[in-house]
Amino acid sequence: MSANPLLDRLRSGEPCFVFSVRMARTVNIVSLAEAVGYHGFYVDLQHSSISPDMAAQICQTALHSNTTAFVRVPSLEPGLISRLLDAGAQGILAPDIRSAEQARTLVHTAMIAPLGDRSVGGGIPNPRMMGLTGGALASAINESTMLIAMIETEEGVAAAREIIEVDGIAAIQIGSNDLTTSMGIPGQFTHDRVQAAFRTVIDACRAAGKPLIIGGIRQRDQLELYVRMGAARCYFTGADSVFMLEGAKKFFAEAQGADAAISAA
Repeated sequence: MSANPLLDRLRSGEPCFVFSVRMARTVNIVSLAEAVGYHGFYVDLQHSSISPDMAAQICQTALHSNTTAFVRVPSLEPGLISRLLDAGAQGILAPDIRSAEQARTLVHTAMIAPLGDRSVGGGIPNPRMMGLTGGALASAINESTMLIAMIETEEGVAAAREIIEVDGIAAIQIGSNDLTTSMGIPGQFTHDRVQAAFRTVIDACRAAGKPLIIGGIRQRDQLELYVRMGAARCYFTGADSVFMLEGAKKFFAEAQGADAAISAA
């Protein structure tokens, strides 16, 4: 079993499909992810009331699947990040990174020496690393820990080259909703200024040999625009709460249609 299947696909340029968890509170979400065919999901602690303990149980369960579970944290708080990783999270999605200094703080917090200074705790039994000890285990943990720096402001765009060059940062994701909002053009994902920002970050990532991930964009034509520009074929398709809402609306409409047909007969 791969230590981090999603990270392997991302590094090799294979298509990846990811969603976010904001509503689910049980480990059953892992089975749903696998049944649909998702390669990964992240538990969103920034935009939900999910507790670190709930996130930990979900991430631990995912270690026994072919799916990668990671966590979007609300800040770079070292205690929270290290506890989540010790509990089974296979990566951290860090919001609003604006400088190389912040990227280095993320790496120092999340990685074990020599890359970082995260404490080497006992953690939980990880079935993907059974039999590894000492330096081999530390190296495997660092190699499989996926750190994604989110850029959500023009300040972050300007610092993209320095951010992505930080050793230990696996990828950058542009948070398109927050970026366009901070630019004063919320939701205008194909605006000339937004396209220029994507080009800047894509060029920086390409020079570093690391991927740029699109965030917050769902429309096919908009995704195609940025993937053809050079973004990774890694698609963050939405949140479980949105899936529930859209599914409920669809089947409600189906039932309404059936009832209307019966009434008209």
